[in-house]
Amino acid sequence: MTQMFKGFDALGHATDIRFVYTPAMESVCGYSHKSQNRSEEFLIAGQLRNGLLHITTCSFVVPWNSLSFSQRSGFTKTYAAGCDMCTVFACASIPCHLESDTHCLWTDQLLLGSDKGFQSRHLACLPQEPGLCAWQSLRPRKD
Repeated sequence: MTQMFKGFDALGHATDIRFVYTPAMESVCGYSHKSQNRSEEFLIAGQLRNGLLHITTCSFVVPWNSLSFSQRSGFTKTYAAGCDMCTVFACASIPCHLESDTHCLWTDQLLLGSDKGFQSRHLACLPQEPGLCAWQSLRPRKD
C-alpha cells in the first residue's frame, strides 16, 4: 500500500495493509484483478473489518491515473471534509427524495447508466454550513 486516505481508526495499531480480502469466486462477488502491470497504482475503496480490507466486484477499484484531476484532489485533500457530516444519496429511480439536508443527490447512475458522469468526476458533497451539504466543484479555476 502506498497511501491511505481514511480508516485509520479502524486499523488500530496496524500501520499497513498488505493483503486485500475478497470472496473466492466472481460468481459470489469476488474481485479478480485483471491488470498485469505490477507497477500501476490503484485506488481501492473497500470496507475495513477487524483491521482487514475487504473488497467485492461492487467496490471502487480503478487505476489512479484514470481518475480526473478533481477526483485525485478529492481523495487526497477534499473528500475528508464531508466524511463526518455529508452523505451521497444515490438516486436509483424517479422520483428521488433526499431524507436530510446533509444528503447530496447523486444522479450519474440514473441519468447516464454509469458511475463515470460529471458528478463523479468533478464534484464533491461538502458541508456548506451546519446541517447543510451541497455539491461543490473541484475543477481547477481558469484565470
